[in-house]
Amino acid sequence: MPLENPWDEAEAGWQDLVNAAQRIQAAANRIKETARSFDGYEIERTLRRHRPEIMKQHLEGLRQHRKDNGV
Repeated sequence: MPLENPWDEAEAGWQDLVNAAQRIQAAANRIKETARSFDGYEIERTLRRHRPEIMKQHLEGLRQHRKDNGV
């Protein structure tokens, strides 16, 4: 069920992306401790291409924009 406020929906979507990136990194870290450690490093490398730090910045920016503009 979609949220009624599109601003809430946008914020929830960015939060989902940030959470997913954190889950992927956690899984990669666990894989790196196994006999298939190379795969963990490949997953991590691929994740970095999607720039999870920028996802966090976008989420923070949206929150600040909403606060500054009352939306």
